[in-house]
Amino acid sequence: MTFEQLEYFIAVVENDTFFDAADVLHISQSSLSKRIMKLEKELDIKLLDRSRRNAALTEAGEAFYHEALSLVEEYHRTLGKLEKYKENNTKQIRIGTLPILTQYHLTARLRDFSRLYPEIHLDLDEVEEPELLNGLESGRYDFIIARENLVQAAKYKSYTLMEDELVIVLAHDHPLINPAGSNLSEKQSCKNCSLQLTDLADEKFILMNRHTSIYKLCMEQFANAGIKANIVRNARIESIISAVSVGEGISLLPKNNFNVFHHENVVTLPLSPSVHVPVVLVRKKGGEMSPSCKMFVRYFHTCDVKSRG
Repeated sequence: MTFEQLEYFIAVVENDTFFDAADVLHISQSSLSKRIMKLEKELDIKLLDRSRRNAALTEAGEAFYHEALSLVEEYHRTLGKLEKYKENNTKQIRIGTLPILTQYHLTARLRDFSRLYPEIHLDLDEVEEPELLNGLESGRYDFIIARENLVQAAKYKSYTLMEDELVIVLAHDHPLINPAGSNLSEKQSCKNCSLQLTDLADEKFILMNRHTSIYKLCMEQFANAGIKANIVRNARIESIISAVSVGEGISLLPKNNFNVFHHENVVTLPLSPSVHVPVVLVRKKGGEMSPSCKMFVRYFHTCDVKSRG
């Protein structure tokens, strides 16, 4: 039994299905299933009831899940304690990040920091959201780069890196923006128009995967607007945009995603009122930051003040 097996098992439990867990872990569903089966064989215990649609825990699986959480947390806590014995540890900053650096121009800012402070090594780990918080909690990361609504303000300290907002994503000939069938010349956005969520009540939605903070934010907005959204499926951003372009449904996505993902037959419209989705640098509250970490925070805080000024 390995810690990788434990983390894979935890991912299946916390994402409800093998499909969603495999998506988070960036491995195939069949590969994940085989690894869990191997774990069950090694333990000689059935951990999951596969007769149900979701990955339901057996009684033994429930007990093992809590033990697995403790073991993995202790493993990463131990690794964190050993960091101080590594050479040049004070010159290393460990950062977990969502795969969003390109669309928010953060790659260049991280590069500029490294050029300014070449003695500090930035250890970047690009993962999905469930792993970000686990890594921050266990001490695997000094910071994470995430969307603000992922973290609880009372527990974490956040520094705004970039502002963003939810936009409505529709096919260019959708009746909501083109009722008369007129040509929009394949514009990528319509800045003079906006819609309220209540205008979308009868639409079919294709949203990001259920484990993401964007999906959870969308569900909160639907609840606040008193809408029971018709969600036809969940997918990654590139799949969502492709499906929207052929009229399969509409979506709600962060506007800056279209710096990377775009389609000539897709239009974005602003929401009214707007729903802000800032991208933030996050650390745990309490504890003393290393001089390198303090320098890192100061650098990005200065950049943020300059960008707003």
